[in-house]
Amino acid sequence: MGMWAFEPWDNDEAADWFGDFMDRTQLRKEWLKGINADPVESPGVVRAAAALFVMLGRVYVWPIMTIDQDLELTIASLSALVGAGEYSEPPELVAAIEQELAELKSRRKPSGSPSAPPSESSKPWWKFW
Repeated sequence: MGMWAFEPWDNDEAADWFGDFMDRTQLRKEWLKGINADPVESPGVVRAAAALFVMLGRVYVWPIMTIDQDLELTIASLSALVGAGEYSEPPELVAAIEQELAELKSRRKPSGSPSAPPSESSKPWWKFW
């Protein structure tokens, strides 16, 4: 087994399992319905779909062929929530969404890089925000 780091997805066996899991469940197909929902009419759905990408939108977990475009879609959809109806007023909610956006933006690949690098973090992998 090839292991290149210590996160649960950073080894050949786990990466293969995640790939098979994504193919069998068609999770991305269902996720697309949520992340493309209208942020004014269904802000909770959009944020829930964005949260799923925050948790699973990582190299070796999310389908590699779409990870970069799905990252940008998530950033755009989550950004649309800020200022949309009930998601525009509580400052704590706006701050939480801004923190989620910062996490997502930190995963953008550097210009000219072939794929998004695994995010480096000093916090445990299960501390998503």
